[in-house]
Amino acid sequence: MYLSKLEIFGFKSFALKTEIKFNEGITAIVGPNGCGKTNIVDAIRWCLGEQRSNLLRSDKMENVIFNGTANKKPMGMAEVSMTIENTKGILPTEYTDVTITRRIFRSGESEYLLNKNLCRLKDITNLFMDTGIGANAYSVIELKMIETILSNKADERRTMFEEAAGVKKYKHRRRLALRKLDEVKSDLTRVNDIVSEVFKKVNSLERQAKKANRYNNLTAKLRELELDLSEREYALFNRQIKQIKAGKEEKLLKKNKVESDINRISDELTGLKKSLLEFENLLNEKRSEIANQTEKIFNIQSSISISNERKNSLLSNVQSYTNELVELKEKLNNSFELIRQSKENLQTVLADIELKESEKKQLAEKVEDLKSELDKKRAGLKEKSDSVIDKLKVINNKENELSNLEKELQNKNDSINKFNEKIQDLTNNVAKTVGYIEELNNEKQNVAERLENAEAAYIEKQKEKDELQKQLDKLKSDELGLRGVLNNLKDKIIFIQNLVENLEGFSKGAKALIENASWNNNEAALLADVGTSKSDYKIAVEAALKNNLNNLLVESLDDLKKGIEYLKENEIGKASFYLLNGGNNDSGLWGKLKSWKRNIGIKKITAEDNVVGMVSSFVKTDSKWKPYFDKLLKDSVLVKDWEAAFKLSGRFPGFNFVTLDGDYIDNSGVIEAGSTPRVDDSIFGRKQLLDELKSEVPVKENELEEIVNKIADVEKSINGIDLKVLSEQGKMLVNDMANIEKQIAQFEFEKKKANDEIENIHNEIHIFAAESNQIDNSRIKVSEELDELKLSKEKHDEELKELEDSFARFEKQFNEITRKYNSTNLDLERLLGEKRNFYNKIEQTENNVEALNETIAKRINEIEKSKEEITSIETEIESKNTALNQLNEIRDRLEMEKSEIEEKHHKLRSEITLLENSQNNLRQQRENISDELHSDDIKLSELKMKTDSLLEHIKENYSLTIEHKEFNDLDEFNFTERRDEVFSIKQRIKNLGPINLLAYSEFEEEKQRLEFLTKQRDDLIDSEKDIIRTIEEINTTAQDKFLDTLEKIRGHFVDIFRSLFNPGDEADLKLEENIDPLEGKIEIIAKPRGKRPTSIELLSGGEKTLTAIALLFAIYLVKPSPFCILDEIDAPLDDSNIDRFSKLLHDFSNETQFIVVTHNKRTMEAAKTMYGVTMQDEGISKLVSVMFNEDFDFAAQA
Repeated sequence: MYLSKLEIFGFKSFALKTEIKFNEGITAIVGPNGCGKTNIVDAIRWCLGEQRSNLLRSDKMENVIFNGTANKKPMGMAEVSMTIENTKGILPTEYTDVTITRRIFRSGESEYLLNKNLCRLKDITNLFMDTGIGANAYSVIELKMIETILSNKADERRTMFEEAAGVKKYKHRRRLALRKLDEVKSDLTRVNDIVSEVFKKVNSLERQAKKANRYNNLTAKLRELELDLSEREYALFNRQIKQIKAGKEEKLLKKNKVESDINRISDELTGLKKSLLEFENLLNEKRSEIANQTEKIFNIQSSISISNERKNSLLSNVQSYTNELVELKEKLNNSFELIRQSKENLQTVLADIELKESEKKQLAEKVEDLKSELDKKRAGLKEKSDSVIDKLKVINNKENELSNLEKELQNKNDSINKFNEKIQDLTNNVAKTVGYIEELNNEKQNVAERLENAEAAYIEKQKEKDELQKQLDKLKSDELGLRGVLNNLKDKIIFIQNLVENLEGFSKGAKALIENASWNNNEAALLADVGTSKSDYKIAVEAALKNNLNNLLVESLDDLKKGIEYLKENEIGKASFYLLNGGNNDSGLWGKLKSWKRNIGIKKITAEDNVVGMVSSFVKTDSKWKPYFDKLLKDSVLVKDWEAAFKLSGRFPGFNFVTLDGDYIDNSGVIEAGSTPRVDDSIFGRKQLLDELKSEVPVKENELEEIVNKIADVEKSINGIDLKVLSEQGKMLVNDMANIEKQIAQFEFEKKKANDEIENIHNEIHIFAAESNQIDNSRIKVSEELDELKLSKEKHDEELKELEDSFARFEKQFNEITRKYNSTNLDLERLLGEKRNFYNKIEQTENNVEALNETIAKRINEIEKSKEEITSIETEIESKNTALNQLNEIRDRLEMEKSEIEEKHHKLRSEITLLENSQNNLRQQRENISDELHSDDIKLSELKMKTDSLLEHIKENYSLTIEHKEFNDLDEFNFTERRDEVFSIKQRIKNLGPINLLAYSEFEEEKQRLEFLTKQRDDLIDSEKDIIRTIEEINTTAQDKFLDTLEKIRGHFVDIFRSLFNPGDEADLKLEENIDPLEGKIEIIAKPRGKRPTSIELLSGGEKTLTAIALLFAIYLVKPSPFCILDEIDAPLDDSNIDRFSKLLHDFSNETQFIVVTHNKRTMEAAKTMYGVTMQDEGISKLVSVMFNEDFDFAAQA
């Protein structure tokens, strides 16, 4: 199988449809950089299904479509087709020619075709799986891929080995199985959670159903009591409403009389208030006039105060300006003196400057002449100095060369000594290692014996713990069952307690007489409550007693009369009474005869088969009540079943027959039969049953406490068995064993390694000795050349010394003249600076004189203005004082007139106050009456609201309407006691908590759901086991295949590596220890002769490339790839390595087709066919092919 043809159209730079035909063997693709050679490799990779655009050197997949040039438009589609000759049937298809095609459109849509039929990428991937062909397989090798293979990227390196081993499909199946296992575990967790919740819900619904039954009984009693209470309250509210309405009419008449008096006083107050208003207006006018005069006085006083302050301010300014004039005149005189001194100093500086400028000019001419001569001498000195330095450099180079040779010789000798020492150390280490191995073998035997003992101890303790766990499981099961029994028992007690307290099953009259037993000195008793029977016979006894269970037992006729009178007086229904000595008296002869006949009949009946006995004999009661039961049951016979009862009733017509199931035939022929009632539903012996159940609770609680104590003891024993310690001991011994074996293997490896290293060192010593002799000869030659150079250097040194002395003397003279010139220049610059300072100082002082004159004139003018303003202010103050005296006189006269008006106003105000007090008293009376009327309205409203609320409550809760009734005992009726009774029942209902009336139906539904979910959980557990078993089988198969393939690759890798380098070179593949082989890292070891790199990264580019090539061909020998594309992987190789590489290609080209993209001429020589890629039109690649025959003739094909 090989790649026979590649068709490219619109892919990257191949704008024109291009067809490339490949032959078996080696095909080379050549061309300059940027012509599109690698685009052919990208086309093959892309056609095989590559999805990563970055590997195709593109930002996004649409960029592989030809994007156009200056002369050609962009294309809308790219298409690549590969034709593979499947002559050997490697591909799982019946076709000999298989063509795969990939297209992509600019819209982003893409298509895959298999032999021109549309297909999926998955179909193409599956077609090439495990063949070595694929987008990510080693069928396409680039230079960067070789570096990746040899780098520390374990995942990418592992993919290559997995492809060769054919385990990718197993890993894929394992991932699917693990994903499915996670899903099953997740489902199982979820189902377990649901089962747990549903189980709790089923138990809860069962309890809710029982609680709903108690709730129904309580609500019935509550309805009866609440309706009676509501009717009485309704009647009471109506009576109170009538009483309040009658009181309101009297209060309205009284209120009308008070309002008439209020109106009369209001008329009188109106006249007085009118007069009062006139006086208030006059008084306000006087007050307004006084306020105006006061305001005028205040304004004049404020104005006088302001004028005085202004006058004082002006006087202060005059004094301040006078003092300032004295200071300004003094400053003016000082400035005139400063100007005179500055001008004198300036003349002195100008004379000094003129002298310094003349001296500077003379020195500058001397410096220029000396500098020219100095430059000439410096150039001659530099020339001679450079000559000496060149000689010195040559000498230094020779000395360095000699030193390096001596050091290299010493290093070689040191290395030889170290090699000899290392051989001695290695020999000693080998001897020690042999001793260590013997010691470790002895220790291994000891650990094996301890491990065997530890395993036996662990098994024994495990058995003991398992037995205790079985006991614990049984005890916990017993505990759970007993708690259920105890909870049911307590629920049953509560249920029966409610029945007993509420007298459920008894008539209304009987309940009333039992609850109020004062008519019988509190000795009233019901027949059902004074007797009982064993549970086996209780149904039969209750059936025999029938309606008599509702009877009240009375001992005298007087008690009977009292009970009947109580029921009639209170109109609370009827009740059944049972008087022992009432009715017919059978104490005469006839009675004795009847008794004798009955005794004869009883003897005959009790002798019959299936007769259990007389019913009365199965009743348990006090001796006080025994005659009552004997009399009621004297003719009742207990038989085993219905057939016996029916048969005996025909033979003994005077008797009643009852079965164990409660079926009953009386002596009149009436038959009662049907389903068997529950014992717990029986009202006969209910009180005794309640007492029995209560006495049973502490017994069960004691049993439960004993089981809990036993559980604690067993758990303590289980906890005392610490298997973890034994397990850890075993693990430690296993680890010790593994460590010992590992150490033995390590020592064996070190022993072999040391022997190999000794041999290698001997070879190295021979090489180093030869190199040492060569270095010593070179050292002697260099030493002779060095002596000649030193003699020549000494002569040049003497000539240089004479030139340096002459130059130093001349340079000293030049420096002295230069120093004088610089000093003169500095003095001149200082004098010029002083000149500038004096000019600036004179100008600044003259400006200050001008400013001082302006300030003095301004201050004299301000003093004159201030004095004129002071005179004006004094005149104004005198005028304002005169006006102020006149205003004070007018205000005093107005104050006297205001006092007379206020006196008259006060007298009139007192009269109005008396009348207003009387009016307020009347209004208070009216308000009190109104409050009483309002209070009555509120009471009526409250009563109306209570009545409406009462009606609404009854209508809402019971859908009834209360009708008005007359009650004669409303005043005596105890409403509080009745409300407490209603409240008590409501509290009992409330204490029941939320009631689910649909609990029973929900209980049945959830029970069925629980059964369904339990079955689902069992199915998931089975599924989990199957998946785990499948994963284990996949792991075993994949690991065996991978390890087998890895071992084969390792052997081939060592052989090929040594063929490419040297026979004695070291190469290996190592799998990470103590890790799943399918996940562990694969380490590549490559050590060419003479090198000991700690990592393959330390090898040269050529060595790394040859290592990768060796690994690639090693994989090929295990699982051949039909064709292989090599993209410039020979770039790092020199000519020698290229020859090895070419030879390797030729060796494998008989079985594998190679397509090599290269720039190397030697690689081209190895090719049978060569394609040249050119770019005649810019941006468009074109192909030229050349095929070589064995005689090196060629034919060109365009």
